Amino acid sequence: MKYLYLVCRILLAVVFIASGADKLFRLFPHPVMVPGDPQTILFTLLFTSGWIKVIGVAELIGGLLVLYSGTVPFALALLAPITVNILAVSYLIAGGGKAAIPGLVVTALELVLFYGYRGSFAGIWTTKATPTV
Repeated sequence: MKYLYLVCRILLAVVFIASGADKLFRLFPHPVMVPGDPQTILFTLLFTSGWIKVIGVAELIGGLLVLYSGTVPFALALLAPITVNILAVSYLIAGGGKAAIPGLVVTALELVLFYGYRGSFAGIWTTKATPTV
């Protein structure tokens, strides 16, 4: 199991580092946007507002943190909302099907790591939480 978690960490890191760097520096070719398409409208808003850079920085930092074993739980907590957003965009805006495959792969990798590091999240799943005074 130790090697499974290592492979998942490396794959998840590669995906998020590449994706984050692409959002910041436009490294890869992108498909032509169709005017009026919901996906085009969303990405136009993200690019013109600069929000895509914030997402890129979060993905890059999360991907780098996944590589270092001591920060994997923090990285998973940082990347979880991004992963949910990837799935939501894949299904609700891109139409699902083949567009959902990358989101499903990222989700699977993240769920395997959540399971592997479940002990680190034990404090979150308590019903007896109290504030520190």
